[in-house]
Amino acid sequence: MGEAIALIVGIIGTAIAIYQFAVINENKKRKAEMQFLLAGIGNLALSKQQAWNNQISWLPNPQNPGELENFRIHSRARDDFIEISSIVSALEGAIDIDSSASTKMLERSIKNGELNNKLQSVGLENPTHPNNQKHNSAAQEAESEH
Repeated sequence: MGEAIALIVGIIGTAIAIYQFAVINENKKRKAEMQFLLAGIGNLALSKQQAWNNQISWLPNPQNPGELENFRIHSRARDDFIEISSIVSALEGAIDIDSSASTKMLERSIKNGELNNKLQSVGLENPTHPNNQKHNSAAQEAESEH
């Protein structure tokens, strides 16, 4: 009877350990999902901040109270997006201080850019590319003259 109870307790203990392992792994997945969601929001806020900077750079120097108010509104919008970006970055760091989804997204963007550059260079070597057709036909004409 004691062996049966020990077996049951062992089975229950194993089941609890498996459950805890699954919960911990699921929490890690959720944390990563939240980090990437926040990183996306942060990147969007930075993009909007840059867009407002661009708009501000096109504004003429304020000459009257209306133009000054317009400049202030543009500046305030830019500043709001800076604040959003900062808050989102802080929240992302609070989820996991050792891993940054923003950095991972930037690394992916760099890798995508490098791959795109390689793809572009391969495309330019394609003999059916219009620039290569001109070059190929000039080379063929030079060969036929000799």
